[in-house]
Amino acid sequence: MAGVFDKAAREQEAAEEDFGIQFSDYIKVELKTETTGWDDIPAEIGPQYEGERIRAADTALEFGGPKCDYAFERIIIHPPGTELENEKVTIIGPEMNELEPGAHRFGMIAEVSSDETEIPPEMEGTFSTRFHYWGNYIGGLMHLNGRETIWIRVSKELLEKGFRFEHWAKIIARLFVMEIPVVDRCQITIITEPDLVKEKWDEAVAYWKEQDAKMAAMTEEDTKPWYTCTLCQSFASSHVCVITPQRPANCGAISWADAKAGYAMDQAGDWQPFDPGECLDPVTGEWSGANEAVTKLSGGINTRYGIHSMFGYTHTSCGCFEMISFYIPEVDGFGLVARGYNEPTVNKLPFSTMAARTGGGQQTEGLLGLSVRYLHSPKFWQADGGWRRVVWMNSSLKERHGDAIPDEMKDKIATENDVKDIAELREFLKKVDHPVVTGVIRPLDGKKITDGWKRPLNADELLAFIEEQDGELDPEVAAAEFGVDEEDIMDLVEEMIEDGILEE
Repeated sequence: MAGVFDKAAREQEAAEEDFGIQFSDYIKVELKTETTGWDDIPAEIGPQYEGERIRAADTALEFGGPKCDYAFERIIIHPPGTELENEKVTIIGPEMNELEPGAHRFGMIAEVSSDETEIPPEMEGTFSTRFHYWGNYIGGLMHLNGRETIWIRVSKELLEKGFRFEHWAKIIARLFVMEIPVVDRCQITIITEPDLVKEKWDEAVAYWKEQDAKMAAMTEEDTKPWYTCTLCQSFASSHVCVITPQRPANCGAISWADAKAGYAMDQAGDWQPFDPGECLDPVTGEWSGANEAVTKLSGGINTRYGIHSMFGYTHTSCGCFEMISFYIPEVDGFGLVARGYNEPTVNKLPFSTMAARTGGGQQTEGLLGLSVRYLHSPKFWQADGGWRRVVWMNSSLKERHGDAIPDEMKDKIATENDVKDIAELREFLKKVDHPVVTGVIRPLDGKKITDGWKRPLNADELLAFIEEQDGELDPEVAAAEFGVDEEDIMDLVEEMIEDGILEE
């Protein structure tokens, strides 16, 4: 069907309307199509399907997600002139119609090149968001997240239409060339052979970690501009991601460098630069410029962000976050759970329940969606004590990102293999002498920000304790026993002396 995605016509249309847009070599014009697809693709395609949800009962196949251990999507940018066969599709493993219903390992690798222009490697992250963006343009296909945390559902109806991996890959390859002028060729490999998915997953994750490490030396204070991302406003209309060198987007697919490249590619797109302005609170990470940007882009629904705190004016969550950080009031600590963990957490709530409560662009204290890459940030929940406040993680998340955890905290954070409920968690935390028990001292400034597990002192209990110690009282030992400060012990002793219960 000719003219379905007519890039030249849309560029001319934009120029004639005199929007003042300067199209660079990397510009992607938004799809503006009233058609429903291509004749060689048995699926309806268009922005009207963005945000479509495929329910479990209507799902034929899943790739990635909570029921699958390995799935990924990766972009590989080749030097100019690299011989790629445009729209070539290679499928290694069973096709869609050869798979049993359920969740399966999956890998998609898109290789792109330009005939003459050098494509900056920073474009990889930005290009990778196109898997998500264009995947959701396919009626009957739901796409969430990026990199190694993808979750994709294919509806029964779409599969019955004859939709296959070959068609999906052709859509993505075709749009890369049509929508991104610098890309002249794109070929795609889809892998469903389980062992090879795992092998290529390992390679991709190692590569991403290397790239992420390059961001570690950059700081928010020394970097301008920062960027906003509104890519997920189709799911959460008031959500705005604030992306800094030390806080990536919640989806995990967009770092500061990715957003910078995305803006270069499309200056009217979802990634917009802004001056962070004045730092209003260096502890919580509140900046005047970020507040202004959030107010404007959320339509005034949210007006303040403290991007490094779980409390107060929190960063919002969309629906594509990779993990959830949740407050556990019974121990005054934080839990962390990855999207792929489908069992109830230590607070007996599964990921899905907490996700429903924090998503949608809400500011929800103590319950936030975020990227796993934020775990590696030196500003990870810095206002709240950072890793000294974390008391529980699901084991696969802890294993995969253990290098982000300070050495002194690794054995103090429980997993589902250590504890099953809050009562067991309390005992575990006391046994390992976790900072939340006696009070968290914030590494950022050395300030004690929690009191620990204080409880009202009872004169009868203290008297019984003294009798057990043969009438002797060591305030330090007593304070540890009752989970209070020595000062609290001495204050109660004075009261007991005044009441005639004890003698000096």
